[in-house]
Amino acid sequence: MSEILTFVAKTIYSRIYSKSNMPSSGVNRAVYSAARVHMDCASPKYDIAGAAKILDELSSEGDAGAQYLYSLFLLTGTAVAKDEVSAKELLALSAASGSEDAAQMLEEIRRNGGAEGMDELITLKFKGEQRDTGACEELFNIYEEGRPPVKKDHRTAVRWYTVCAEDDDVHAQSTIGFMYLMGKGVDKDKEKALHWLKKAAENGSADAMYRIGEMYETGRCYTDIDMKQAIAWYQLAAEAGNADAQYAIAVLHAVPKTRAYDRVKAVAYLEMAAESGHSEAQYQLGMLYAYGSGVRRDEAKAVSLLEASCEQGFQQAMVDYANLRLEGDVLQQDLETAARWFGKAAASCNGYAQHALACMYSNGNYFERDDTMAAKYFTDAAEMGEVNSQYCLGCSYYEGRGVEKSEKMAASWFRQASDQGHPGAKAFLGMLYATGAGVEQDAEEGLRLLRESADSGYSDGQYYLGKLFMDGKYVNRNIPRAKRYLSMAAKQGDPDAKALLDRIRTERIR
Repeated sequence: MSEILTFVAKTIYSRIYSKSNMPSSGVNRAVYSAARVHMDCASPKYDIAGAAKILDELSSEGDAGAQYLYSLFLLTGTAVAKDEVSAKELLALSAASGSEDAAQMLEEIRRNGGAEGMDELITLKFKGEQRDTGACEELFNIYEEGRPPVKKDHRTAVRWYTVCAEDDDVHAQSTIGFMYLMGKGVDKDKEKALHWLKKAAENGSADAMYRIGEMYETGRCYTDIDMKQAIAWYQLAAEAGNADAQYAIAVLHAVPKTRAYDRVKAVAYLEMAAESGHSEAQYQLGMLYAYGSGVRRDEAKAVSLLEASCEQGFQQAMVDYANLRLEGDVLQQDLETAARWFGKAAASCNGYAQHALACMYSNGNYFERDDTMAAKYFTDAAEMGEVNSQYCLGCSYYEGRGVEKSEKMAASWFRQASDQGHPGAKAFLGMLYATGAGVEQDAEEGLRLLRESADSGYSDGQYYLGKLFMDGKYVNRNIPRAKRYLSMAAKQGDPDAKALLDRIRTERIR
């Protein structure tokens, strides 16, 4: 026993194990640690039979950590006779004493006893406890993804992958650092996040360098914002080929009135990120070349970059590039390309793209005019909350265009668009309230909505309000007010408003 204690005293053994599995007694802790050393497959003192003997003795003394580990010997039949009954008894005792690993193992056996993959899981855990990095990596993947027979458990995943990180696995170091950074399976911990991310960075991980830069830029994980540090780490990551870092620096250099502002550098880093395949950088750079903003205008480069971003599924690129191709002012008009990318974005539930397709069908632009298809896309976009589509769908129901005519449905969609501030919807809904079409008549509410629309400068709202005051059917006739609102609409070129004003003058309506 004295030889074991002497060896342990000279060995720094700070490897990660569940604290609940560690014995409380100082002497037992040293003996338990010695068993761990004997279980470590990379240790020169590796002796699995010796470990089993020590753990058997500690288990009989009620040591929770030893009971959990020795149960794995019994479950696998390694260095001892296989004994599942005794193993389960030890797991129950260990769990009752607070061992989380034992409780988890017991629950997994109870839930999956005899199920395919359970024996493999037990074997992997036994190898993992021997610090077999291949097994630990596989356990990380199993628990991170929730593969049968286990449930997804980020905490357990971190526990196993930390063994790989301690063995200088750069991907594990970066991953564990990120998990501490985000609080994924563990409490957010700035020191541990930086510890592992810096370890990975020292081993050449550009992703880790980027994450550290992100910490300092955003103040993530209780970090004080430090733009100098952020840029320094981003630059290291950018030079190491990290596209996210290249784009991040480009954005920092592109913000006017900041110390980092440098348009030339912003474009240079955008070029790097775009060349590295960063979809948002390709989009941003493509738009710069399209408009000649900060760079010499180059339509061919713009098209190439925007197409590349679209191909990667970046929705903002899809809708903006489609718009440019639809309008034909900045880039050469190409309705087929516009329809293609609006369609791709619409299939991904992009409300703006759905609205654009609806308008193309409604106007017969590229597609044959099809009110039913227009109404379908207006409905898709409206249900996504796209305000212009809500208004257009209200018009479709009011007119019975592409859908069955329904003033009630029209009012419903106008109300939703009106709640989002759409002036046209307010005007139309105001008229419905004033006249009682599709809703319970409420002239006061109708006038309120119409005034809001008219006061915002919307000519139809001004026209409707002027006409109501002129007719005097639903509200008291008021010719001065009618002339006021009709004049406002007429000045904006509304011919119907001008006609009513002429009628008031010629017929001398009072």
